[in-house]
This record gives sequence, structure tokens and C-alpha cells, in this order.
Amino acid sequence: MLVAFGLIATSCGDDPDASGPPVLVVSGSGMNAPSASADMAAGASESKMWAPWRMNFVAGADLPALDSDAASYSISVGSFSAEDIADVAAAFGVTGEVVELDANIGGGYRIGSEDGSADSFWVSGDAMGYWSYSPKWDESMMSRGCAVAPSIGSDVVGETVTTEPAPIECETPQPPANVPSEDEALAMFETLMSELNLNADDMVLETYADEWSANVYGYLLIDGVRSPLTVNVGFGAQGAVTWASGFLGEVVRGADYPRIGTAAALERLNSDYANPMLRGGVAVDDIAVSSGVAETTASADAATSDTVVPVPVPSSDAPVETTPVDMPIETVPVEVQEVSIVAVEEELVMLYGQDGSIYLVPGYAFIAVEDEYGYTPRYTVSALPDEYVQQADPIDVSPEPAVEEPVPSDPVVTELAVADAETLVGLSESEALDTAKANGWDARVVSRDGEDFAITMDYRADRVNLTVVDDVVTASTVG
Repeated sequence: MLVAFGLIATSCGDDPDASGPPVLVVSGSGMNAPSASADMAAGASESKMWAPWRMNFVAGADLPALDSDAASYSISVGSFSAEDIADVAAAFGVTGEVVELDANIGGGYRIGSEDGSADSFWVSGDAMGYWSYSPKWDESMMSRGCAVAPSIGSDVVGETVTTEPAPIECETPQPPANVPSEDEALAMFETLMSELNLNADDMVLETYADEWSANVYGYLLIDGVRSPLTVNVGFGAQGAVTWASGFLGEVVRGADYPRIGTAAALERLNSDYANPMLRGGVAVDDIAVSSGVAETTASADAATSDTVVPVPVPSSDAPVETTPVDMPIETVPVEVQEVSIVAVEEELVMLYGQDGSIYLVPGYAFIAVEDEYGYTPRYTVSALPDEYVQQADPIDVSPEPAVEEPVPSDPVVTELAVADAETLVGLSESEALDTAKANGWDARVVSRDGEDFAITMDYRADRVNLTVVDDVVTASTVG
């Protein structure tokens, strides 16, 4: 049976002894950071970064407060199994062993080819269990480019004459045959979802189709609220699946949380809208630019045309004489783009827990006016009050101080007791010598089978003198 990923499991509920919903300890972006919506249009950063412009969101219509309590959800690590992975992969015709990938290459799991020579199915190793399906790479779909004939040169009376290469006609790529329309792609998507034990009616669906491909994006509705969890499928020639992605993690209902309301959320969106990873650069301050060197100023008054900037001195072994040059700084004000918000919807926002869990918390999607291309921007932000989210302490990744292991050394014996020496009596010659060495004693055989050996007459308190008969120590003395 296929895993019904995305369906809601039994509620984990609130702690009956707790006075309120639990505080979420999150890593990465804090709760005030707007989560990335489909248009990658929102984010947050407490530090000021580079950007030539910023956005100012204003309510262009009366917006509902949406300040009542709302449900949260979570996805825990380990909520899916290897059998779940195999079941979903089989729906795309990929079968075989579920291979666990090494952590040093990102971890996760794979079924099928790892080099594109056959179909493959990949799953991330985190709580979400993001999966992606890729069919065998088709070389015919790869751009081969056009060869360019080299220039031909020849020497004529000491001069080089270059002949222009003959033009090469490149074959115009042709779109694949029988790419489905939007309606056809939507019907095929719904059929595939049923095979995955999902219902397309439980999703917000967006479709796009042209002569090259048709794509369907499904945003999972959780208790009727749009979430960032998606299942996406692309179709190509003859309606074949050209790519697909989704998630395996099991969604579990959590506690209900109060919400700050849309008015406060709009202020939050304006104050925290500054994520360079989502916007391609940010700043709420003016930017000063001078001869290719830019610096951020706290305001337009912080840099004026009277500011003097010394010319950098190049690094060199030899001294370089330079003369300071007055270089006026041109202040470039940041362009503020006003965005009119015409509607707002409830939408779940994703936060990453310190323990690896993923939280889906109440949030808002502020909706702007449709642009000239027919696209309606959505800007999402968390609705949780500050006191319910705690930023995790940074993990100390500094290496542990090296501890020098003690170097083994032979035991030091200052004086050997007679009783200690006599413990060697009865051992074989080799056993006695090995035992003496292990104890840190010096040892020598002074007599073997009645034959006395020449020895030095010095006295050493850490040495034993052995008498051996038939390979057995019969006497052991100190000296």
C-alpha cells in the first residue's frame, strides 16, 4: 500500500498541565522571518545587506483581522520508512534496493541509477523526506550546440591573411510531440495522485503548459489551509513524466496558537523584509558608491560629496609613492517600491526545529495586484507572537583542543626486592626474561646447565641474575 504522505495523523495535542502552547525552539530563520512562498518573495535578516531597493507593503483594501487561535502541525524525523520510499518509487516504475547514502554527500536514499543511465528516485534524509523522480537522461533532449569552423590563416609575402569560416547552419530545435495541454496535464496529475493515495482535491493546483512541456504544482491543504508542502509533476512528449517531486514526511497536528493579526503582520513584513537569499540583495539604507567601491551608510546624510576617500596602495615589496586624491562619493538613494496588498489568506509557514523537526505554524499570505504577466504575487509571514518562538543557541563547531596522549615508557624501578626476583624461579628462560622486561627489570643469565658465564661484577638494584637448568630458572638473585 502506498504511503499517504501529507495526510494528517492523530493529534499530539497540548500538555494538559501546561498553561499554554509550547515554545518552539527553531534554528535558521527566526519566527519573524517571512517564509519563502512560491514566488520566493519574502524573507528576513536582522543585519543590513546590500540592495538597491526595498519594498513597502501597504493595505490597499480593508483586511480581515484573522487574530483568533489557529492550529499548528509538525513533521518529525523518522516518520517514513524504506518501504514507504519503495512504494512511491514504484508508482513511477522505479524498483530495486533502497540505498542509504553517506552523510558526507548529504545523506538520504536512492533507488535506481545514480548516473542517469536509467530512471532514478531520490529522497532527502531530513524530516520532510523530499523526493524527486528523474527518468533516464535522453541525449536527444540535450543541447548539442553548433560547431564553428576554425579560421584559416596563411602567410603571403610576410603577411598573414585570415579567411573567414563558412557559415554553418544549425538545426532549429523542435518541440516534443504531443505535449499535453493544461487540462490534459491536470487530468493526468489527478490520476497519478490517486495512485499515490492522495487526492488532488486536497490541493491548491497551479498549471502551466506550452509547446515544450506541461507542469502541475499542487500545494497541500491541511485542514483547509494552504501549506508549503507541494507535489509537482512535469509532462513532456506523449504525456510522459519528465520530472516529479514531493515529500514523504507524516504531518501530525500540534497545539493551537494565538495569532498577532494581519495589521501587526503587515508591519512585521515591512520591518523584516530583508533576506538576500530570496531577494538577490537587501538593504533598507542608502548605498554610497565610489569608483566601484560601495559602502552602506546609515542614512543619506552619512555620506556627502565632501567626503575624501584615500586611494588604496597596492601591495608590493617595493615602496610606492602615492598622492592622496580627493574622490567624491556619489550617494545613491534606495528606491522604495510600494506594494499594494489587496487581500490576505491564512497560510501555514514552515519553521525548522532545533531537533530536526519541521513545524508548520499559522501565518498569512498577503496578496498583491496581478502583474502585467498575469502573475499574482504572494508574500507570506508568520502569525505567531514573539514569545512562542525561541531561536536556538548556535552550535559550537570549534574543534576540541588536542590532547596529547602520554608516550608509553618502560617502568622505572629504583630497587628490586629479593622476593620479587624469586617470582621468576620455575619459569622457562624465555618466560623469565620476558617477565623481567615487562616489569622494567634488567635480566641476565649467569649460569646455564652448569656452565657459568663471565659477568661484570657491578651491582645493580634493578637487575636479576638467572640460573637456568634444562630451560627452567632454578635461582634468581638481585644484583
